Amino acid sequence: MNNKYRVFTRRRFIRSSFGIAATLKLQSVARAHGLPQPKDVCGLRPQQETGPYYIPGELLRSDIVEGRAGVPLSLRIALLDARTCAPVPNAAVDLWHCDAVGLYSGFTKQRPMGPPGPDGDPPGPPGPRFGPGSLDSDVGGSGPMGPPPDHAPTDKLTFLRGVQLTGADGSVSFRTVFPGFYMGRTNHIHFKVRVGGHASGKSYAAGHTSYVGQIFFPEEVAAELMQHDPYRRHKIHRTTMAEDRVFGEQHGELSIAQLRPLHPEHPGAGLVADLVTSFNPEAAGDYGFGPGLASLR
Repeated sequence: MNNKYRVFTRRRFIRSSFGIAATLKLQSVARAHGLPQPKDVCGLRPQQETGPYYIPGELLRSDIVEGRAGVPLSLRIALLDARTCAPVPNAAVDLWHCDAVGLYSGFTKQRPMGPPGPDGDPPGPPGPRFGPGSLDSDVGGSGPMGPPPDHAPTDKLTFLRGVQLTGADGSVSFRTVFPGFYMGRTNHIHFKVRVGGHASGKSYAAGHTSYVGQIFFPEEVAAELMQHDPYRRHKIHRTTMAEDRVFGEQHGELSIAQLRPLHPEHPGAGLVADLVTSFNPEAAGDYGFGPGLASLR
């Protein structure tokens, strides 16, 4: 990274002092003193759909970059039990997202964006694009939601995918890159939470899925980043947060990560993203392409 990212000075980041460390400390102190837990932190979070690009059996690891280009991102997710506001330890967090030009590992041989435009394909592989009437159809389409056609894996690549187990404080950390975008979707990261299973070899086995979510980012920062390499190589229209159906219809506003520079004096060195999610570990369900907004008991 160099000074081409100089636009990201400290004052440009959307920040809050209420990050993961402060959240966990606050709920811990409240519980120790018998005080009410902070509802804005421990309230049950709505779910978002899994989407078509989840692949089971991913590697247990925290570094998922595998050499993919992009702004370095240190992502931390803290899980709280919505019933008690206590951290959820030993839960598996599956994480996956697209690269700078919208491509998912496992699906690199798909070329669903159709023929190149007048300027040809952007450098690098195109991102996913689905037909009218599908979940990820063109912006402004009026067709019903539904899964895209033919989304079976096409390769065994594993970049930008991984699984981590939460510690005693209910948190996990991943080293990745800021995600790009593809037709119909704004910048986002997928994750699902599984409990009751166990580490098995290089992955996680058994248990059940109790939460499915997506992580979004402040619109101002994401839009600015997309003006720089390698993201700007992807020359399709970037779907904004306001245009993204998943964000708009599945309460994405409650899943916006807090961002700050990894090194305040050197913002080009990368970003830190924090997200706190409260859910019911005893709930079960995997929300594929459905809205996933039902309250979980």
